[in-house]
Amino acid sequence: MKVNNEFKGLLPALFTAALISMLPAQPGAQVREESHGVVLLRGLPTLETAHSIAIVELDPEQENFGEILSEVTQPDMTHPLHHLYYSPAGRLYATGLDPVCSLAEIGLERDATGAPQVTGFECLDTQGQMVGEDIMWHSSNGTEYMFVTFMGGTGGDDGGTLGVFDPQTNAVVKVIEARPSEVGADKPYIMYPHGISAYQDRMIITSTVHPDLATGVGNALTVIDLNTLEPIQNIVVENEKPLGFPSSPVEVLFARPSMNENIKPAVLVNTMFGFETWKVPYDEASKTFGDPEVLYSGAENNTAVPLEFYGTDTELFISHALPGVVKRYDLAKLPDLVSSGPDIQAAPGAHHMIFFTSKSGRDLIAVQNNLLNLGNAADNDPTDVDFIAALNAHTITVHDLATGEQLGSVNFREKYSKGVDNLEGLFGSGFVHHH
Repeated sequence: MKVNNEFKGLLPALFTAALISMLPAQPGAQVREESHGVVLLRGLPTLETAHSIAIVELDPEQENFGEILSEVTQPDMTHPLHHLYYSPAGRLYATGLDPVCSLAEIGLERDATGAPQVTGFECLDTQGQMVGEDIMWHSSNGTEYMFVTFMGGTGGDDGGTLGVFDPQTNAVVKVIEARPSEVGADKPYIMYPHGISAYQDRMIITSTVHPDLATGVGNALTVIDLNTLEPIQNIVVENEKPLGFPSSPVEVLFARPSMNENIKPAVLVNTMFGFETWKVPYDEASKTFGDPEVLYSGAENNTAVPLEFYGTDTELFISHALPGVVKRYDLAKLPDLVSSGPDIQAAPGAHHMIFFTSKSGRDLIAVQNNLLNLGNAADNDPTDVDFIAALNAHTITVHDLATGEQLGSVNFREKYSKGVDNLEGLFGSGFVHHH
């Protein structure tokens, strides 16, 4: 199965892939690394387990389906690493929820037998930026940078920053900050940023929710001018309030012709607490955004908490945490949402996903079914938040991509006494993100 390079940005460097393919595999073993996932696991306090980074077999046709093949723990971190991203050069990064490690680079190597191993991680200097969320590699004035959203920013009730990093050295180049309380009324601001996507010289980040999940909730997008690296506009995406909260836009996708020549540029955004998917048209000539409109209403379709955008060469996939489904759309018809097949019935908390091929050649999709793994009220877990606990199935389910049929499930809470925070393909082989 082919994946769309433009959809996710860039695949890891061909040199890296070639080097990996030349290294020896385990003697006497038939290793299919395409079906190996890198998984961020959250230790659960009441079960006395530690956060960790693991490599897991995810092909239900393999005898060791669901087994951890390599693991490195994070015993000194209160909160786990959170989202995994491969750079265009093939380096693996993770954002983190813990202020002591809000951005890290993860080591992947092979042991003496040729088997891939997680060798550890290095927490990076963010110059005080906390609670890292999403990463994107994009250019500004001809120079490529690593952009990272920090939902906690440098602290405070209306914090949030966009960090600009040198992709070679990991050094901070600039901290973009614009607190609503400091910029003044009707001025463009950055607050609780999470999602990130870009096209040409315009970048979009979302205003989601304060990291404590209580202080404040956003309802807007922030437009960043990549020529000046400054915010220039806010766009409100809010309609119904099914929970009584602001809409909390979470992930964003700048749909663009490089993904498919038929696509008219527009911004797609999922509102976590509004249960909606929105479209904001974009005019390339004038570099202006049109009026936002709702494309999909979860309140009308019995779904809630839409989260991620993923895609292949032909389809766009959107995960909805409740009841736990992944909806699919014709990529060539974007920015309109035209169904391209049956929903994939996953489990509560349907979130991140990867695509790969089984041992027998079936095209598969693996879905992580967890939002934040913040505990379970029945276990009297001190990290419990009731609403979010209902969105934690603690599983990765694997489905036939064509039919949606569930072929296997790994319950990490039952098997390893942990929750699952994020899922990525080993060496980037099966990961197609929304950037």
